[in-house]
Amino acid sequence: MYSGLRRLDVAYAERFASDPLRWMDWIATQLRLPLDPEAAVKRRILVRRCYLNPVMYQRFRFGFSKAGFEIVDCPPMTAAGKTSTDIHMVLDIVDVLQSDTRYDEFIVFSADADFTPVLRKLRRDDRRTTIFAAGATSASYDASSDLIIDPEAFISDALGFGDDEPTGTPTPDFEGMLAQAEALTWETVDKASAPVMLPALTKILATQVPGLAISNWAGRGTFTALLRELKLSPLRIDRENNWLLDPRRLKADPVEAPKPALDIRQQLEKILIDEVAASARPVAVARLAHQVRQSCPGIDTDWNGCGTFKKLLDTVHPAGVQISWSHLGGYAFDPERHSLDFISQSAEMSSDQPEHDERWPRVAPILQVANFPSMSGYQYRAFLEALSQALGEGPYALAASSKRVRDICLDRSVPMARADINALLRALLFNGFDPAAASSSFDDLVAATCGVALAACEREGMSLVDADREALLSWVLSA
Repeated sequence: MYSGLRRLDVAYAERFASDPLRWMDWIATQLRLPLDPEAAVKRRILVRRCYLNPVMYQRFRFGFSKAGFEIVDCPPMTAAGKTSTDIHMVLDIVDVLQSDTRYDEFIVFSADADFTPVLRKLRRDDRRTTIFAAGATSASYDASSDLIIDPEAFISDALGFGDDEPTGTPTPDFEGMLAQAEALTWETVDKASAPVMLPALTKILATQVPGLAISNWAGRGTFTALLRELKLSPLRIDRENNWLLDPRRLKADPVEAPKPALDIRQQLEKILIDEVAASARPVAVARLAHQVRQSCPGIDTDWNGCGTFKKLLDTVHPAGVQISWSHLGGYAFDPERHSLDFISQSAEMSSDQPEHDERWPRVAPILQVANFPSMSGYQYRAFLEALSQALGEGPYALAASSKRVRDICLDRSVPMARADINALLRALLFNGFDPAAASSSFDDLVAATCGVALAACEREGMSLVDADREALLSWVLSA
């Protein structure tokens, strides 16, 4: 488990192994029951066992002991480092199954398909099974369980990592970041002919000071708190006009510095009204977000304190414009001119839908076997191009990298669901792709993606012909 989570992000693996009480509480009180998802969740976990390789992971023993686990040492038994963990687990499951106490549910944390027979035995004995796999699994293994814990839910809910929470184990150099931010702020103010708008300064610091934004503004929590920490006297933050100004530049009879014509919410309302009025059909919220980014540089750092664009939209109420979230991604429309039926009809008839592509009958089974999302070919290409760019810009971290990939795709007018991006990243990582060591060129990412898919087909015994392989390659290269 530790190794599998580490492929996604070192911080996920460290929290999993060092704080088992956290995710055990989630399993006991929040994880839905296998065959009754509507029932109130209240598990009594009677037996807790951790199968530990003491040579590699001795430092995590205390955390599991503190969480009430029986620790079964599974040291390497061969020169290649193979342990007897799987044998120990199977024997223990059979022993527990034959005990006088009836255990209703068995929860197995492993991606090893060798456990498929024991899962089937548990099912024959009318016991419920739940699995969590931090790695690639076989279709038969998945089908033999009653409930599969979603990795994304486990990471966010059980381990406590939010979508945009920074991860990584190296201790950030906050003092170095503060020094760089201070120098860059002075440089920006000195070069500016007018007060510097705070959203623009936010974007400058976030993009030019490595690690500043993802470190929660050097540990200060907010951009404003960061500014107040810097030695910027006599510069002054003007909250009314949302800018940073140098009062020494003000003359006795000053020429009033240019004020923004509209505040952020007024600008947003104007963009919504103009875009909807100019369109003959409902306007995708993803397009509006792109327009707002262009008009208000730096706003996407925290969306004017709202956290997300959706929450920011909820704070404005432009005349004649309504927002519908009942369709994928959301749409803005004029109820007097637009019909949302158009969206449903276009979604059904659009050639963008994968099933309308003649290659789909060949590609769909391959994507399904590889646990890849059912996306159009042009979305796969956009994903791989964006991933190549994101990996070239900085070190990989699942949360930050997936967000960056999503933003790059959106900037290129190819909206993608964050869940699809995470699913595809996980599939690649669980099947051996190492973003820290592998080449990040587009061609190499295409080869890695196709390689993972074809290897999954071979593992599951799915026969492919050359036409299938050609269809897969052309799919991920679609323009």
